[in-house]
Amino acid sequence: MDSIFGLQGSDFVIVACDGSIAHSILKIKETEDKILKLDDHKIFGISGEGADRNSFGELVHKNHCLIRYKTGGYMNLKETAHFVRSMYAQAIRSRDGPHQCNGLLGGVDQDGTPSLYWLDYLGSLQKITRGAQGYANYFLLGLLDNQYKPNLTKEEGIEIIRKCIKELQTRFLIAQNKFIVKIVTKQGIEVFTI
Repeated sequence: MDSIFGLQGSDFVIVACDGSIAHSILKIKETEDKILKLDDHKIFGISGEGADRNSFGELVHKNHCLIRYKTGGYMNLKETAHFVRSMYAQAIRSRDGPHQCNGLLGGVDQDGTPSLYWLDYLGSLQKITRGAQGYANYFLLGLLDNQYKPNLTKEEGIEIIRKCIKELQTRFLIAQNKFIVKIVTKQGIEVFTI
């Protein structure tokens, strides 16, 4: 029942997720953060089954930290996206099978260039300017396409995210009352809830 969506602006990336955890017909929690902080300028929003989302998210985060520790270097967003894609692709070919989760990877590189990437459990990777995963796909792609324009300001981006949240709360059968929003800029990551 996850909704993850985001967009890229002129010098920032915004990714938002619902905070709901559900099991069958029960809502267990409304404050789950489904957006991982990979480092001070990269976030990874994951939608999918709770166990796969948590285990794959932790696997990506720990391996990202390990590579940084071993090499002493910094992976830019494109390198990180291909690294995550390769982890999805390896899982498909493993005996354990694929991780049943999809993601949006976003952030700002050291030179100030924002990027947003769409990934799925089959190892597909696409650089995008706006997108959604989970149930948000069904409701928000048209709204994001209609409202998005190149070189958005941060305030315009936040307003589009607010419209997306209102759309989900109005049209989606399942009540998603709380959303966690993360904005990545060159200065770092801002977090707030709606």
